[in-house]
Amino acid sequence: MSKDFDLDDFNMIDVKAKKVLEALSESPKGEFVKGEEIHKKTGLTPDDINEAVKALEKSLLIEIPSVFQRLSPYVFMRLR
Repeated sequence: MSKDFDLDDFNMIDVKAKKVLEALSESPKGEFVKGEEIHKKTGLTPDDINEAVKALEKSLLIEIPSVFQRLSPYVFMRLR
């Protein structure tokens, strides 16, 4: 995600999804982020992160590279 990311642009998104987006915005654009990293940055549980990731993916705000690359307890392996 880019450094010009502004959380206020996404007020319509769930608070947990905002936390995930904020955590992703701290990584260089195009870099993949694992679930454990998001957990450390947000304090969210794996279930909360999974829920937020599903909503963000559905909104096309994040990309999950492959459905087959999943890492338990998360429904994804990495995000971009």
